[in-house]
Formats: sequence, structure tokens, C-alpha cells
Amino acid sequence: MSGTVETYELDYRQNPPAVVRRTVPGGHDRAALHLHHLPDPATGPDPGRFSGAFQSSRATGSSRATGSSRVARSSRAFQLTADDGTPVARVLTGQPLGSRLTGSPGVYRVEDPYGTPLARITVRRRRCARLRWTVEPVNGPVLHGYKGRLVWWAVWWPLGLPLCLLFLVSSLLGDGDGGFRAPRRIIWRDASRAHISFRGFSDEYAVRVPGWDPRLVAALAALHQSFDPADAAGSLGWYAG
Repeated sequence: MSGTVETYELDYRQNPPAVVRRTVPGGHDRAALHLHHLPDPATGPDPGRFSGAFQSSRATGSSRATGSSRVARSSRAFQLTADDGTPVARVLTGQPLGSRLTGSPGVYRVEDPYGTPLARITVRRRRCARLRWTVEPVNGPVLHGYKGRLVWWAVWWPLGLPLCLLFLVSSLLGDGDGGFRAPRRIIWRDASRAHISFRGFSDEYAVRVPGWDPRLVAALAALHQSFDPADAAGSLGWYAG
């Protein structure tokens, strides 16, 4: 990559964590948005007032919540604030994420502090398929990203999965740290090019195409990390909620 690139990462040394934005090369420009839980996350269907704000059709699925425990695990409601506490954006649940069996997507709304839609983020998991993340901004191209590259999944299933289970057993016995994970990289693309990428080893999000709203990118990073936290998250996974 050439030129100036914005990167985002979650700083778990703070409590609550913060999304840190830097401009590279150099990395001297730094801005942080702090993450705070919001009470009573919405668990109903995606409100109709968003139907006209996006050009793509809404996938509803025949089954919504498949149980209170799954709803609780996949519901998200948090706010991003500046250093002085001023609200910048918020993420709310439109529809909880269903199981791989149902294929029902999780739908999450990104809004400004006044409730104006910025984007909709959809997470979908299906049997024998990679987890898919879709970003539908009010203004801008729709992006799709898949968890892990196919080539690395092909390597991980026969080789990585047994090692992962070995690490898990070792951790349960108190002799390991469970430090082996499945492929995590995601590249969000439109029909022609990559716009945002996530590197699993560094847990860093890079904006490859200029013009993206920093609030939306920070919200995407925070939402993604709530499902797939960095090893550094520790006890702050899903923000110690």
C-alpha cells in the first residue's frame, strides 16, 4: 500500500477499552473513541424506518431469536464517546444473530448521537460457510467481507483444528495459554476493490480507500471485536459487560 493510510485498533489497556485511530506512515496522529455499554439492547426486528435508507434488500429469515441465551449473547448496544465524554456514535441491535442452522443474520445499526442512521452492519453464519460481514453505509458502496481466506481454512481444518483442540486441552489442564486460533483476517470489498482490511495477527483495521466516516469504521472495529476479541482483551472481552 502506498500513500497515507488510516489504521484502527482497540486499546484494551484502558477500561473501558477505546478504539484508537492513527494515520500512517508515521503514526503520530492519534484519536481515541471510548466504548461504553448502553442499557436494554434492542432485540426486535430491524425497524422499518431504516428500510428506505439502504439500497440493498433486507434479509430477515424465517426464524429470529432462537432462544433467550442466544439473543443475549449476540445482542449489542454500546456508545462511542470522545475524550471529553461527548457521544460520537452508537451501535444497536436490529436483529440478534441466529445459529448456523437457521442462517438468520445479525443486524446492527450504526447511528450518530441523534439517531440518524450511518450504516447497517450484518453478520451471517451458515453451515459449511465462512462468517460473512456486510457493511451498508447510508452514503457509499456496500462492502462484503469473509472471515479468513479459503486457502488458510483449507490448511486449518486438517492441521490447525487438531492443534487448536490440543491447545484447548492443555489450557484446561493449566499447562498452556490457548494461543492458537482459526483464520481471522477479513477484507471488506465492493465489486471492484478492497476498502477496509482486518489483520488477525496484529488486530489492526486499515482503511485502504479514503473517504470513509471514522465513526463508522470505529463502530465496525468495536462491533467486530465484540464477537472476535483480540488475545489482549482478557477480562475485557465484550467490554467486561
